[in-house]
Amino acid sequence: MDRYDWSGVDHLASEIASMERARGNGAGVSESELREAYDRLCEQLRPAVSEMIRVLLRDPKATERVANEFLDRVPLMLPVRSGAQIPCSRWIASALIDFVYHTNPAAQDALNPQEAHLLQGLMDAELRAPLNIEELNLIDRVRGILTPDEFLVWYDYVVNGYALTDIAALHQESPTWVEQTLQRARKKLWDAVTTDTSRRTRTDVFGQSLTWLGVLRLYDHSSVAHSVATDGTVAGVAFAEEHRYSDSRGNYAAYIACAFRWKDYQFEELGELGENCNPRCMITPDGDKVVVSSDACQLRWDAEQGVQRLIAPDHVYAINACGDVLVGESEGRAVRWNSNGKEPLSDETPSAARAVSPNGKYIAGHIRRQAVCWDTATGVIRRLGTLGGEQSEALAISKDGSVIVGKSDGRAFRWTPDMGMCALSQSEEEVSQAHSVSYDGARIVGEALDEAGGVYAFLWTQDDEMQNLNVLFAHLRELGATLERAYAISPNGRYIVGEGYCVETERKEAFLIDLGELAT
Repeated sequence: MDRYDWSGVDHLASEIASMERARGNGAGVSESELREAYDRLCEQLRPAVSEMIRVLLRDPKATERVANEFLDRVPLMLPVRSGAQIPCSRWIASALIDFVYHTNPAAQDALNPQEAHLLQGLMDAELRAPLNIEELNLIDRVRGILTPDEFLVWYDYVVNGYALTDIAALHQESPTWVEQTLQRARKKLWDAVTTDTSRRTRTDVFGQSLTWLGVLRLYDHSSVAHSVATDGTVAGVAFAEEHRYSDSRGNYAAYIACAFRWKDYQFEELGELGENCNPRCMITPDGDKVVVSSDACQLRWDAEQGVQRLIAPDHVYAINACGDVLVGESEGRAVRWNSNGKEPLSDETPSAARAVSPNGKYIAGHIRRQAVCWDTATGVIRRLGTLGGEQSEALAISKDGSVIVGKSDGRAFRWTPDMGMCALSQSEEEVSQAHSVSYDGARIVGEALDEAGGVYAFLWTQDDEMQNLNVLFAHLRELGATLERAYAISPNGRYIVGEGYCVETERKEAFLIDLGELAT
């Protein structure tokens, strides 16, 4: 479209729109005047229309026929568009594609991998040069999968690069209608690609996927994923339910925990942790070391030595990249474990160390229910403040220590040296907490409550702020499934793990989201 000078076309189209409105109001505009104006408009449009149809159809005879039919219908289309006061150059392409779609319907099967890759490229593109033959073939397939409205909205958004508000004006619909139509289009395209039921994974054409991990054979009540490595290897816990009786409690349920390492759709059991024991799992970025801490015991696993079980009253909350620095609490005080053994970080109680940077230099946590950051090289303890209340706790830290996340007075926060502590949500009524942050500090995950009191997992970025994963990945969820808590994001920001409700198995299960290659 950029090759043509649309100024004359836009001016004449606007003039005709005014004539149409005047005639509708009873002003003296004759039918012959309108017909002459439309004839002049069609002649100005013909070169651009013929070229665009040629790009879409690639058949000279069909191009000429469709162009003539389309130009004959311009007088029927312009009055509909005129009320939006949009230049002709903004609606002609969509109207033309719509017309070609109705003239040449051809249903197609699912996209092949090469086409899926092209579609990913189209999604990333801005307003662009003429499409190549592969992209044109892909668009022809897409046209067969979507309804006319879905195709036009998808084309305007993906190929033309229009903003949602512009598309809404173009179609004389609300932005909500555009978002819903675009979501339906995406879902149809994504559903046309890959559903691996044997592995319980759904993958869209942009390389993003949602996998329900399942449970261990003897621990089939539920599961949760606590930590994820750079390659998507997961550490978590599965639970077995047993019913007990005691004179003091009567009948009650006991939940027996067993730690696991999950990689390439295979579970590796690391060992049982105890009953109702509040387990926590940590994995190194390379996936070769796992530390599990519970009220009953600790497990340490590595690729060379396997599992080691320790009985200790201490609580480990985080592990550094090499696996040689652990942080947590002992007897209510923040501590660090390294080659020198256990070292206190604070004499005050209560205090705890909840996160450690990859090199072990920065440690984040709380002292007397106030978020702090320890610089172990200088011995300086930096107090991070609150969101206006009395309590805060740091739960995760970026690679260089410049971004710290956690919760304060019931709200998720992000702290940086320049901005201090800032809430992730602008709503003061928000109830949330941030559990994890990518190494570069760009992506944060956690959990929040919706208006009805339900729990949902979220992903926060600077551009999009707090996004509900259930909405973001609605096309990959079965109806009724929920992503409730996001406990960790991988160091490279590609993988997210947590727990949710799986409709297929009707139980709480660990999930793994792959944001795709473009996320890294």
